[in-house]
Amino acid sequence: MLDVLIAGAGPVGLWLAAELRLHGVEVTVVERRAAPDGRSRAVGMQAGTLDTFATRGLAERFIERGTPVPTGHFGAATTRLDFSTTGAVHPFMLALGQSVTEQLLEEHAVAVGARVLRGQEVVSLTQGPDAVEVVIRAGGTHRTVQARWVVGCDGTRSAVRQAAGIDFPGQDTTMTGWLADVELDDPPTGPLSATGPAGSFLAAPIGDGVHRLAGLSTATMHHGTGEPLTLDEVREQARALLGRDLGIRNPRWLSRYGNATRQAARYRAGRVLVAGDAAHMFFPAGGQGMNLGIQDATNLGWKLAATLQGRAPDGLLDSYETERRPAGRAVIDNTRAQLALFAAANPEQIALREVWSAALTEPRTNHQWARRIAGFDDPIPADTQPGGHPLNGTRLAGLALNTPAGAPTAHPLMHHGRPLLLDLGGTRTPCPTDGLEQRAGTVNTEAAQAIWRDVTAVLIRPDARIAWVSTDTDRRRRAADCLATLRTLCR
Repeated sequence: MLDVLIAGAGPVGLWLAAELRLHGVEVTVVERRAAPDGRSRAVGMQAGTLDTFATRGLAERFIERGTPVPTGHFGAATTRLDFSTTGAVHPFMLALGQSVTEQLLEEHAVAVGARVLRGQEVVSLTQGPDAVEVVIRAGGTHRTVQARWVVGCDGTRSAVRQAAGIDFPGQDTTMTGWLADVELDDPPTGPLSATGPAGSFLAAPIGDGVHRLAGLSTATMHHGTGEPLTLDEVREQARALLGRDLGIRNPRWLSRYGNATRQAARYRAGRVLVAGDAAHMFFPAGGQGMNLGIQDATNLGWKLAATLQGRAPDGLLDSYETERRPAGRAVIDNTRAQLALFAAANPEQIALREVWSAALTEPRTNHQWARRIAGFDDPIPADTQPGGHPLNGTRLAGLALNTPAGAPTAHPLMHHGRPLLLDLGGTRTPCPTDGLEQRAGTVNTEAAQAIWRDVTAVLIRPDARIAWVSTDTDRRRRAADCLATLRTLCR
C-alpha cells in the first residue's frame, strides 16, 4: 500500500512530494503527460516562493536559471510594485519558464526519493476507512492501487477532485486575454507595460532570448479561449499601445486565456485532498497561480506527514483547509480587481485605473500590495491565529541573525523541515523533557534587526509561518509557553 499518491507532476505536485519525503513518507506521483510540457505557462516566481525554496536550501538553483525582476504590476496600473520593500530574503520576482521550474523540482523530488510515473492518470477512486482504492490508466491498461492518502494536484479539471465529489463552484469565462512567447528584434531594456483605450500590454524576458508578451485587447476580449491567436493580432496590440511592434517574430507559444474563476468547496474529503489549480482557478494576473499552489503544498506537506505518522494533534490536518481557502479567496479577489484595470475601456473605468495608479505612489500602499502579490500577506482567519503578539500567524520574512554558524537568516536553519525554536534573549529556553525536543530544531542566536530586539524567543512552523513569539524574560515560563504551542504542531 502506498503512503501517499499524488496526481499531477506540475510544480505543486512535485513540491508536495519533496516535502513529504523530507519527513520520510513514501510518495508516488502519477502524471498524465508522457513527457514534460515544454510550454512555460507560469513564468513569474514570486519572492514568497523563493523564500520557501530557501528554507530547503534550493533557491539558488532557480535564481541561477532565471532573471530577477525588481518590480511587478497590479493589473494595468502604471505605478509598479517595489519588491525591494517586502523584507524578503530574495526581494524580487524571478522570470523563469515553468518548464525549467518543473525540471528542477522533479530533479529535487526524485533525488530525495519520490517516485514519478509518467503516462499514467487517475480514472476513479473509492474511499474506505483506512485507505483509498485508486484506478489508474496507463496506455490502454488499467490497474488498481491502494493509498492511505490521495492528493489531487492535477489542474483545474482535476480527476481526483471530481472523483472525490468535491464541488468546484464559480463563474465561467466572460472575458479573455492573450499571451505570446516570442523573440523580439527590438526588445525593451526591462519589463514593459502600457495601457490605453485599446487595452493593456505587458512584456518581460523569460530567458533564452524569449519574451513573454501578455495583454488584453478591448476589441477582442470577448473572443473565446479556443479562437486561435495570430501574430498579427499581437503586433497590432503592440503598435496601438507602444507605437511600434518590437519586431515580434518566431512565436514559441500563442494562446488565449479566460477569467473563469472557481474555488473548491472544500480542500479535503475524507482521505482525499486537493491543492494548487485543482483547488482554485482565476485570471492569471500578477503571476500568483503557481505561487499560491506552492504555498498550498508547503502548508499541507508537514501536516499530512504528521497525520500519517501518528504525530499530528487533533485538527492539524483540518487546518490546511482552514488556512488555505482564505488565502485562495484573497487571490481570487485581487485578480478580479486587476482584471477590471486591464479591461478599462470607458471613461469611468480608465479613471479608476488612473486613481489606483496614483494610490500606489504612496509608499505604504505600494508596500502592502507588493507584499501581498509576492505572497507574504496571505491571511490567516482571526479565530485561528495564536494570540499574544502581532507577529504570531504571519509568514517569516527577512529575519536577519547573528549566529555562531554564520547563518545570515533563519532560512538555512530550516532545511530539516521541523519546527524551529530561535532563542533570541541571551538566555537559553530550557528544552522540553517529554520527547518533543526531537521534533524541533533549537538555535541560540541574536536578531540583527531592531524590530526583534524585545523578542526573547520565536517558534517557526515548518512552512515558515510564525507559531509563537515571546517577549518574556523568564526562561522557565517561556519554556512552558513554547511547549504548549509546540504541542499544537506535533506530538
